[in-house]
Amino acid sequence: MKSQLKCIQCGKTYPLDIKLRLCECGSPLLLIHQIESLGGSELKSIIESRPLGVWRYLELLPKTLGEPVSLGEGGTYLQRAERLGRELGLRNLYLKNETMNPTGSFLDRGSTVEVTMALHSNIGCLECISRGNLAASLAAYAVKAGIPCKVYVLPGAEQAKILQALAYDAELIYSSKKFNQPGDGHLVEPYNPFFLDGLKTSTLEILEQLDWNPPDAIFVTMGTGSNLTATWKALNEAESLGLINMENFPRLYGVQASGCAPIVEAFKKGLDKVEPEKNCKMIFPDISEPNPILGSIVLKAIKSSGGSAIMVEEDEILEFIKLLAKTEGILAEPAAAASIAALKIAVDDGLIDRSEKVVCMITGSGLKDPASIRELFKLSYPKHVRVSGTKLKILKLLSERSMYGYELWKALKITYGLEFKLPTIYQHLSELIRMGLIVSKPPERGLGRRMVRKYHLTESGRRVLADSLNKEP
Repeated sequence: MKSQLKCIQCGKTYPLDIKLRLCECGSPLLLIHQIESLGGSELKSIIESRPLGVWRYLELLPKTLGEPVSLGEGGTYLQRAERLGRELGLRNLYLKNETMNPTGSFLDRGSTVEVTMALHSNIGCLECISRGNLAASLAAYAVKAGIPCKVYVLPGAEQAKILQALAYDAELIYSSKKFNQPGDGHLVEPYNPFFLDGLKTSTLEILEQLDWNPPDAIFVTMGTGSNLTATWKALNEAESLGLINMENFPRLYGVQASGCAPIVEAFKKGLDKVEPEKNCKMIFPDISEPNPILGSIVLKAIKSSGGSAIMVEEDEILEFIKLLAKTEGILAEPAAAASIAALKIAVDDGLIDRSEKVVCMITGSGLKDPASIRELFKLSYPKHVRVSGTKLKILKLLSERSMYGYELWKALKITYGLEFKLPTIYQHLSELIRMGLIVSKPPERGLGRRMVRKYHLTESGRRVLADSLNKEP
């Protein structure tokens, strides 16, 4: 197998060198592999003969000169989320549970490849600039490899994750300033080409776990954009190698929190490049990057796949941490639960059909962010409720008068031209009841002597309706 580095912007190529992170033009580099001619079936057999984990996909990773530096990363569970799916009205929802990785986050996939290449390249010191997960992950793999590790801690760092790095014997250096090139060691960033190649294995696993039948949509949270870039790279490589039939390329949905969402804003404006966020609120540091260096390639990936970029509110994220834990037994950190919050918005807005096969990446464990978990249980209900699409139209109709479910179904068709099966309206009504926006009185006998329920708008529903209408363009 021959590999080289290629610029995502100008296309210039370079020989493999772990010290190279950026092209001369300043854009990131990707690893390009020229794999020996193998049929898809033969390559699948080779892959499936190996133990689970990142290094199962050797043919799609940079060649190493020795044993990998591994802590048992990868091979994480693709969980069929039946209970959560029922809450969201989806029949085929899956969760890629990256909380199972050694340090509790998806970044361990990148660290194993980056640190392995660093060890075999005789790198004397590893460094990173971090507020959280990257520090913990890199420190763990560095100590396993016997390489000193320095973590330059940025303002707003998440204490539990930084303490995790300290436990792994990292040297912590605090500063109130933004670092560019902190020291003399090898700087590890999430967009490093070798690091990205490790991250892409989560998507390769998803494909394999679904018997090489791609999902219809994948939801990925974004900070620098490294995970979504890696997802896109994995899908394209799998297609070119004949591992999957890509007649229907998965739609990619990138997710950011409202406090810092430059990629979402660029997507909404139809831009090809991301404009830096000037007033970025670091509520959730791992998905708060004011100037994401991979922004252009992420926008290209989302647009070319037919997906979208979705922004979610802080309290929405916290509520979905709770729902995910209560329905599926997964305690996720905020940056991970944001993908579920975005999925809910996508379903309500009609971007996702309820029968489609959808995968949400749960990128990190809630055990790494105890502060958010404490805050979560202070909330009895979300302070911010977003309603759009069909649900907003239901609230409009109920603001005029109370109605039975069948009446609403007919009114939606007559007033808005919406046509769908009757059970769909009851799914929307159940969700609006759980949100506290409508209530139903005890069943009464209708004209056909059948028991029917009448639905009414609550005061909370009226406030949310008014707020939503005010925000409409």
